[in-house]
Amino acid sequence: MRTRLAVITAVMLLSCGAPQPSSAPVAEAPPSTPVQAVVDSGAPDAAAPTAAAKPAAPAEEPSGTPKERLMRLHFKETAQIRAAVINGALADTAAPAAALSKLDGLGAIPAPWQPSLDAMQDAARRIGQSSDMPSVAAALADVGAACGSCHKAHGGPKVKFDAAPTAEDTLQGRMKRHAWATERLWEGLYVPSDASWKAGVDALSGDPFPKELLDKGGVHARSSASRFKSLVATAGTKQKVDDRTKLYASLLETCSACHMSTRGTK
Repeated sequence: MRTRLAVITAVMLLSCGAPQPSSAPVAEAPPSTPVQAVVDSGAPDAAAPTAAAKPAAPAEEPSGTPKERLMRLHFKETAQIRAAVINGALADTAAPAAALSKLDGLGAIPAPWQPSLDAMQDAARRIGQSSDMPSVAAALADVGAACGSCHKAHGGPKVKFDAAPTAEDTLQGRMKRHAWATERLWEGLYVPSDASWKAGVDALSGDPFPKELLDKGGVHARSSASRFKSLVATAGTKQKVDDRTKLYASLLETCSACHMSTRGTK
């Protein structure tokens, strides 16, 4: 039973906003995905030798143009924050949020970018100052919207994506589809992309979770799933940036609450 629950929990961590290989922002550095961030922050592999461990290499100066360095920072830190929100790990949002708010080592930033950068930094600072997951989710969504405002005004990434994973009745299959869909919603904010937003909404429609999982998670899981479904039902009508930002934040809240409740089952 514990092994089954461990598998369920691991699969569910894929369900909200993990960048998928099918998503390919053009001319931007490959993102560090939320799933990778969760794995990388765990304990060292027990099979890995420790006696011969090499000392950490000196930090290298950031390479590339200011725009390239900024885009890499966006991908890395926001991916880590999203991973922490998905996992319900509030404390793990602080360090990447602090890095995102400082923007160290980027060099000269073009003046027209500054208003959007100010908004992004303000949202990142709110993440570090927040004491609850809803506040963190709201601030993270604002980070995405701030990125999108700059991209829309001054040129940004272009995205292309493959078809959504086939809808399946298994938990693993549904979580893969959720992962793909919620990444499309994130693109809807930060690119910004209407096509991505619509694709995400379409893929999330239908029954979101198997009854077996909801029974294991109890009242909190069932409540989160019910809210999730009602949010998705209205997502397609959201055309304004503010409305999409609020809805994305609310979806992240439900993911976090559901994952925490199912993780605690025996």
